[in-house]
Amino acid sequence: MSVNEIGVAFPISVRFEDGEVEQYEDIEAVECNLEDFDSDEDVAAEVRDILGRRVRLKVKLLELNELSLVP
Repeated sequence: MSVNEIGVAFPISVRFEDGEVEQYEDIEAVECNLEDFDSDEDVAAEVRDILGRRVRLKVKLLELNELSLVP
């Protein structure tokens, strides 16, 4: 398990609205595999870190824009 500077513990999992779950081991894996994703807009999706905490994740054009714990 690795923890980034904002406290999100990797790996993180994304459960999409169709039930599919993808796991990402680090920030590089997120940027290489998610082209466009916004956990605030896609309310049917759920993002959690390895400790089960909810995570806010925003990726635009393969670039990570936000990764933080949801208060």
